Amino acid sequence: MPYFVTNVTVDVSMPQAVGRTRRGFSLLELVIVLVITGVVAGLALPKLNLTGYRVDAVALKVRTGLQSAQRIALTRQYDVIVSFDTVQNRMRIAPDMNNDGAIGGDEVRFITWHPLGESEGNLFTIPPKGLNTVTLKTPIVGALLKRVNGWPSLTFHRDGSSSSNAEIYVANTARRSPQFRVVTLVRSTGRTDTYRLAGTGPTARWEVVR
Repeated sequence: MPYFVTNVTVDVSMPQAVGRTRRGFSLLELVIVLVITGVVAGLALPKLNLTGYRVDAVALKVRTGLQSAQRIALTRQYDVIVSFDTVQNRMRIAPDMNNDGAIGGDEVRFITWHPLGESEGNLFTIPPKGLNTVTLKTPIVGALLKRVNGWPSLTFHRDGSSSSNAEIYVANTARRSPQFRVVTLVRSTGRTDTYRLAGTGPTARWEVVR
């Protein structure tokens, strides 16, 4: 007579892993890695061209200030005077709402100042050679610049043109070897461009910044 087997239990659990358990990093190993990383970073940081970054930033600030003044003249339809304070290293943008070539009355309330960042070594300064003139006497150059409140100044008109062409020279002098930039302004259109002084000595040359 046939019979059946019941209540059979089968163990299907996975076998335990065999071998060594992987351990983490020790405190000593982590300290060694941090020390090596610090040494490598200390060697690499002096080679970074921080001076170049800073002078590029200040040239962009000058260029942006000029473009902002031109835009105000176009949209508000009155003259805007841009002055360069080469002593305190800052730009002044002032509306000339009655187009009389001076800043007074309610116009004073709308003046904006744009410091270059003198504490970081950013200055208006004379480079070893000029863009179009070898020897310069001032960091602000322009054929028809006028002095407003004692500062060299130019005016943006309602059609976007400027009262003068201009070359505005800036530098970062935070390190022993300063780097120079010049922002140029075209009188008829108000267009601006930036150039960098590459090289030193007689072979130094100005290159456009793209």
